[in-house]
Amino acid sequence: MVDIEQINPRNEAALRAWWEVGRAATADRPGKPWPLWEQSRVALPADNPERGVTLVGAIDGREMVGAGLLTRTLKENLHTAMAFAFVRPDRTREGIGRRLVEELEVVAVGDGRPTVQSEAYLPPGGSGAAEHFARAMGYDVASRESIKELTLTDFVERRDALAARAPVPEGYRIITFDTVCPEEHLASFGRLLGMLMSEVPLGDLDLEASEWSAERIRAAEQRQVDTGRHVQTAMAIAPDGSVAGVSDVRVDDSDPVHGQVGITIVDPAHRGRRLGLALKVATHDLAVATYPDLVSVDTSNAEVNTWMNAVNDALGYRTIETLLELQKKL
Repeated sequence: MVDIEQINPRNEAALRAWWEVGRAATADRPGKPWPLWEQSRVALPADNPERGVTLVGAIDGREMVGAGLLTRTLKENLHTAMAFAFVRPDRTREGIGRRLVEELEVVAVGDGRPTVQSEAYLPPGGSGAAEHFARAMGYDVASRESIKELTLTDFVERRDALAARAPVPEGYRIITFDTVCPEEHLASFGRLLGMLMSEVPLGDLDLEASEWSAERIRAAEQRQVDTGRHVQTAMAIAPDGSVAGVSDVRVDDSDPVHGQVGITIVDPAHRGRRLGLALKVATHDLAVATYPDLVSVDTSNAEVNTWMNAVNDALGYRTIETLLELQKKL
């Protein structure tokens, strides 16, 4: 008899069993689909006023055979939650995944979250069991994205040609920093962050814009520092001193060989100058210089975002998976 139980992330033994299920369930995916144990051990129990987290496990006797995760944003989009379910490969097709998802949906409804979103990962351009399971559970495809991976040796080979294609426009300058935004650009940076949801292609995802005060940015930066994550950032400064664009690559102290692109956005008023490519080159330069053992960086972009996909292709990124953004109204 398999029981579904909530897991206390501060119980390290239970958290490790939960993490092992997720690692086994994602082992056949390319790239780096599952965080290292040290990353999960630090991040999941940490207090975070921006995000609520519920972990559930499918327990058979004394073994954990399934793992579920529900996250909720706590500052905006208070009607939504993100649900993920993982089943140990030797225990699939027993209804465990369905029971995990149903439990997560109960938690979401109890928290006043009538819209549940999730993700399914497929071979590029293909289909798979995750998609069929999602549809059987009533989840619609709200957006399609490409997950891409860059080998840093490929970037280094292309770097000089890329920089020549995208010189910093006259009157603009690019600054770089590790995680903590310079004080003089903080307010303008927050204004740009508030544009993200309106500027990034969301498909049919039911998401609202956010507001980023100086205090909120500083608190988020401190959480990154506390968990050992470095946000290697490049910021474009316009002739009038405002922040025209920003891009970053994130690397954890516990995993200095893998990086992940966080955000890339250029203010619509400053587009058409190849600032996006210039920012990307600057962030990758910074990551390579800071982490000599860095092997790869991954990112994801909506398939309809032809501009950003072209930039990433030029950098040397190659598609390794298709990501389906899923949504269900409870």
